[in-house]
Amino acid sequence: MKKRIFLLNSLFLLFLTGCWDSVELNEVSIVSGMAIEKGKEKKFKLSVEVINASEFAHGGGMGDTPGIVYSLEGDSISELSDKMNKGFVRKLIYSHTRVVIIDEKIAKEGIVSFFDFLERSGEIRNDFNIIVAKGVKASDIIKTVYPVRKSPSLKIHYQAETFFEEWGGDPHLRLTDFIEGFVSKGRHPVAAAVTIEGNPEKGYSTENNKKTDLDAQVVFEGMAVFKNDSLLGFLDIEDTRNFLWVRELEKTTVTVPCSEKEEDKNKYIDLKITHSKPERKVNYEGDTPVINVEIKAEANLQGTQCGMLLTEMSTYKEHEKSLSKFIEEEIKETIEKVQDKYGVDIFGFGEDLKRSDYKKFKEVEDKWDEEFSRAVINVEAKAFIRRSGIRNDSFITEMEKKE
Repeated sequence: MKKRIFLLNSLFLLFLTGCWDSVELNEVSIVSGMAIEKGKEKKFKLSVEVINASEFAHGGGMGDTPGIVYSLEGDSISELSDKMNKGFVRKLIYSHTRVVIIDEKIAKEGIVSFFDFLERSGEIRNDFNIIVAKGVKASDIIKTVYPVRKSPSLKIHYQAETFFEEWGGDPHLRLTDFIEGFVSKGRHPVAAAVTIEGNPEKGYSTENNKKTDLDAQVVFEGMAVFKNDSLLGFLDIEDTRNFLWVRELEKTTVTVPCSEKEEDKNKYIDLKITHSKPERKVNYEGDTPVINVEIKAEANLQGTQCGMLLTEMSTYKEHEKSLSKFIEEEIKETIEKVQDKYGVDIFGFGEDLKRSDYKKFKEVEDKWDEEFSRAVINVEAKAFIRRSGIRNDSFITEMEKKE
């Protein structure tokens, strides 16, 4: 009995041991963001934003910067990430990396070589934002300071999260999704795109933190379209929202005409989409691929320029008809733009065909992009307006009655 108790106590002691690889906060620096560009002398230039962990935990005053950006050139990202301590005293921790910014020029040449390292590395988590710098240097993105979020990389990360949740302007794809797009024969990858409004060089200074009218600011520009691992071009934020409508849109806000009546011309309603569910079906009619997209959406009315009575069901029917038409036209226009301009399936319609008709997909998988480009697109939307805010009729209706 005593022997059993001794063995049991010994077993419990194992759970009291400390972490063998633990380090103190004041012994490390955290990499919050990485930027990858073409090097002048070597293949790559890697820039990292490094945050002093203890200083970051305690915060700082307005105008302070919690870290620095350091750059090195080399022929592999793996080598450069290990070599970064050339400029730092403390051990660099990559597990809290929130953004990886890819320069537009290097993205056009192909990015699979360094994404293999990012996926393979045990030190880097796969939930970071993948972003392409449009028209500016990737390193400038993680150097541009901002008043509210002291770390540029963290600011971009939270900016992307909020933009996706509230409007749908960020494609919201992470490393795993991106790599699946590399290897899939039914879908190509996309990534968020950002640029800098203003003068990038003035954005480096902490003086930019102290202004209400910023000299430079990082803004989202929609998304980057890839063919396999090479950048083809960009889509704007409206097209990005429409892309997400086909994939996984959560929320957005739209402005649509009050109705199709002549008296409502140039009058609009503002609607907050609160829920949206897509259904996609791909089939062949003879030799012609047909893509069918059905969207079911729920919305709340946020504002109106119309003089229509919101106490009448017919008003809601008119608005729902107008919203449904808007959704159908927007989505179809974006899909056809991708067909004509880029000729690659970024929506995953090929994967839909694979699930529904595997035999047919195997026949066309090696030429699916050509099939997608000539496909007939049908979009049907069913929209429902659930609420009209904290009041029914608009004061505009009362003003029109007064006149």
